[in-house]
This record gives sequence, structure tokens and C-alpha cells, in this order.
Amino acid sequence: MTILSNYNHFDGFHYETGSLHNVLAYQGLKMPHTKSAPSEALLLGLSGGITFGYFSFAYKGIDPHVALLTRNTFDPFETMLNRLGAVRNLKQTVDPVKAEKNLLDALEDGQPALVWADRISMPYSNYDGSLGSDMYMMIPVVVYGVEPSKGMVWVADQSRAALRVPFEDFTKARGRVKKEKYRLMTITVPGFDRLAQNVDAAIRACVKSFFTSPVKGYASNFGFAAYQRWADVLFNEKDKQSWNKIFPAGRNMFAGLTSSFERIELFGSGGSASRPMFADFLEEASVLLNRPALRDAAKQFRAVAPAWQSLCLALLPDSIAPFKEARQLMLQKRDAFYGKGGGASAEIKRVNARLEKIRTAVDKKFPLAGEKETAFKENLRDHILQVYDLEHKAVTALDQTMR
Repeated sequence: MTILSNYNHFDGFHYETGSLHNVLAYQGLKMPHTKSAPSEALLLGLSGGITFGYFSFAYKGIDPHVALLTRNTFDPFETMLNRLGAVRNLKQTVDPVKAEKNLLDALEDGQPALVWADRISMPYSNYDGSLGSDMYMMIPVVVYGVEPSKGMVWVADQSRAALRVPFEDFTKARGRVKKEKYRLMTITVPGFDRLAQNVDAAIRACVKSFFTSPVKGYASNFGFAAYQRWADVLFNEKDKQSWNKIFPAGRNMFAGLTSSFERIELFGSGGSASRPMFADFLEEASVLLNRPALRDAAKQFRAVAPAWQSLCLALLPDSIAPFKEARQLMLQKRDAFYGKGGGASAEIKRVNARLEKIRTAVDKKFPLAGEKETAFKENLRDHILQVYDLEHKAVTALDQTMR
């Protein structure tokens, strides 16, 4: 049996920033400005911070969905490690026996290991199957113990509860995708001589992401243009991604609404599209960079959070019973896993089953039609543009602060 003594670090909302926080907290790393472990907010900022992007996808045999980008998704993990100055010890193999040895060696050295595994294959997964049976999601989870005699692995992953996974299941999840197959990393962090410089660069890169597209040919999908695009496709019949084509009234529209809500509120964001967390980062940055004005910038991003919450209510309002219930069930599922981990499995299965019944019911009898549907989408568009206005002011102010 190899279990790290006194491991009790189960904080964090996101699978990358939260997992790295837990590893560094166990190692006792102290940041120069807080004298404590690097916060998830600081790690969010270093990873590239917040942004915005709008995409929609429709594949045969599964519900269509909206993918909103609320934080940097272009190599955020490597970017975060580089800006933190982390030293990596990366091991990867195609041999499951060697992979097991690499894991045991790390633990015997007293290091929690970041291990890439398919989240959806894990026994504690709360995936509801709505995106198909072939869906996978390789993410770094923290492994802090192995009990070979019991065939169990101890994992920390976006829950305040310890997670125990059968070794056979864990090995299968580790080998799901070739690129990250049996990948393991341990981390050490040297001095912080470039930390302030890298925090400065992170803020500037974050601001830039709102004004430019990182992918050629997709200018309307990223940054400030993406808010306008989302508002436009709600009605624009000429656009291939028009909601009337991808998300017509019924189960498809319900899928568009719920997937949008999930990306804003549930997808490791910490709530409100990670804007409050980013505000926390800016407050830390004000100390690291000796720029008190960043505290005012932080206040502006906190002021955007209520608009994101209002947008969530516009997506799934209290006034429409099945929409309200779906929103409450999705929040219940998030909170149950966060608080109880694998102990919430039965509750989560019930929630998933109820959500599927709601999908079936709204497909048979959708609560919006004609003028009611038009008014609903007009209200939704207004809330999207309200967020846009507030974010544009906040990002512009942050840009001015950094000049």
C-alpha cells in the first residue's frame, strides 16, 4: 500500500487549475505575495485567463450542443506551468505495466502524480450520455495513493471527497486516447524571479484574446465578435449555424439552452463564466505587479457576474417549469458530486434519468411556439448583448490599466 500521508487537498473547480493547486498545496509551496499555496485564481490567470468563444455542433444520432469558451483553451496547462516556472518530470509509455510502475515510483518518492485519464470512463463520472457513447475527455487528475492488495487507486478530481477507483478501471481510462496514453507528470517549482513578469504577460494576453482570433478564418467565433455572433444566429436564417436550423423548437432547442448554461455555470468555471475567479486573480496581480489600479479592474469584472447569472436565468427561466427544473437538476448534480464524490452516484443517476424524461417531454410538447418563442429569443439576445457591453467596458478598462 502506497498512500501519501496527510493528503487532504480536495479544493478546486477546474480539472487543470484545481488539480495543479492541489498538488502544489500538498508540496507546501508558498507564494511570495500570499505565503500560501498558489490559488486557483492565480493559476487561472497564468493559464491565459478568461475569454469568450461561441460554437455550435450538430452530429447525427446525438443532441446538438453549444460550446461556449469562457477561459483560454489553447494550451492552457502548458502555458500555466511555463508562467509559473514549474519543472516537469513527464513519463509516458504504451505499456500498462510500466505505467503502473511509474505511478508507484512517484508515490514512493512522496509526490502526488498528475495522471491523464478519461474522465467519462471513471466509475464516478457524472456524464449523462447526451453526447454519445464515444465521448471521451482526457484530463489530469491527482493520484495520491494506490492499494495494490485491494486493487484501488485514490484520486482527487473536482470533488471535496476522496475518490477510490478500481485499478482495472483506472488503467483502462488512462489508456483511452493515444496522445495522452499512460501519461504521468510530477511537478516542482523553482524560485519566482520571473513571476511578476509572467503575470504581466498573462494579463496582456488575456486582453488580446478579446480583440483577436487565435484561429484564422474564425474571427466571428472568438472574443467580442463571438457575443455578437451568438446574438445574431438566434434569428439569422442565412447563417448555417442559425438556431432555427441547429436548435429548432423542441428537444434540439432545449439542448442548446442547457448546454449553454452548462458551459457558463458548471464546466469547471466556479460560476458566472469564471469572472469572479478572474477578479480574484487581478487582485493578486495588483500586489505582484504593484499596480493598485488592478483592484478597480477586478471590481469591474465582479460587476459582470450578475449579468452572467441573469443570462443563465434567461436560458432556463423560472417562468417555464421544465426549464426551471432542468436548471435546478443540473446544479444539484454539480453540487452533489462536489460534496460527496462517488457517494453521489445514485443521486446523479436519478438526476440524469429525470433530465432525459424532460428532454423527451419537451420534444413532444415544447413550451414555446410562435410569438412566445420569438419573445424568448429576443430576451435571450438582450441578455447576451448586456454581457457583451459590460465585458467590453471591463476589458477595455483593464487594457488601459496595463498601459
